Amino acid sequence: MSLNNYRPVMTARYTLDWLNAFKLKDINELKQSELNQEHSMLETASFVNYAMRQVMHGKSAIWGVKENQTERFIGIISLQNIDLVGKAAQLFASFLPSDLDQTDTLTEVVPHVIGMLQTDFNFKYLFVSQSQVAIFLPALLQSKFEKVESTKDAALVEFIKTI
Repeated sequence: MSLNNYRPVMTARYTLDWLNAFKLKDINELKQSELNQEHSMLETASFVNYAMRQVMHGKSAIWGVKENQTERFIGIISLQNIDLVGKAAQLFASFLPSDLDQTDTLTEVVPHVIGMLQTDFNFKYLFVSQSQVAIFLPALLQSKFEKVESTKDAALVEFIKTI
């Protein structure tokens, strides 16, 4: 199933769109911050091209996030390793401004993304890296996902749809 049509996603304060709708220099700044090292524009362009190929092949959905009021690029949110048969995917987010309330941002954005995709994909399982559970937890609970206490992969935390 193609994920091409799942954009833009608009909420009261944010707009999510494919990465190729954003300035490469903004994505590059995020990648450098995320990796805590130099990341060339060519490497960033390769990352964006690869990410968009994954979207076109239905393997992931990745959006750049911008604030509506300032039009400022603030980060990336993605659903990766989409398993249509198992109705599962892994959530990931990366934000640039150090003063940004990531939990608040995700609590607004994630329910819109999940709600939009639920009709076609009906995800039952979502996985989040251990390091990102705290920022995703309120949004996932709001979207009727509950944390599973034990998972097969110690690096990931599993959430299961309750309704």
